[in-house]
Amino acid sequence: ITDTVEVGYKYNGEIHDFTTALYALVIDDTIVDRENAAREEFYVNGGKTYHRGIELSLASQWTDEWATKVAYSHSKHEFDDDEVFGDNDQQEAPENTANVRLIYTPTAVQGLTTLIEWEHVGSYWLDDANTARYAGHDVANVKMRYELNNHINVFARVNNITDRLYAESASISFGSERYTPAAPRQAFIGFEYKL
Repeated sequence: ITDTVEVGYKYNGEIHDFTTALYALVIDDTIVDRENAAREEFYVNGGKTYHRGIELSLASQWTDEWATKVAYSHSKHEFDDDEVFGDNDQQEAPENTANVRLIYTPTAVQGLTTLIEWEHVGSYWLDDANTARYAGHDVANVKMRYELNNHINVFARVNNITDRLYAESASISFGSERYTPAAPRQAFIGFEYKL
């Protein structure tokens, strides 16, 4: 059973478009993982969990060529008097995430769009017992798209441009910390043809 309340606001102006949403969610009988004496994991219906947060986004068209997009989310995901985890935070649920994009569409080169992107994932608990945390990460990407004509688009991107070592996901499983490494710096180029 889930109870949800959400309130939002949207503003569209000549330069800025802004949206925000506040939400609160209560889930009864949340599915949680437990561990027996042999460190074998199994899933059961746990107790109640509370989820609440705020989401903000701002898109700005500063000139004909330059634009920015900013998105931010702050959230809390907690147990409510769970028989094992008490009022702990839930695992793998960062309180803060953000995304910032700087977009350039030069008027001198019609059809070209380039952007630089920064992604932030805040720290979070690796397990519901709240015994260890992942520090979170920041990663930057560059993307380009060029529309040659109505049929052909060329695109290129470089992910993780600083070649940062970080975890795509992190948790504690079978008593050990487990990290899934994210991809190192990667470059892609391709084209798209539309009939």
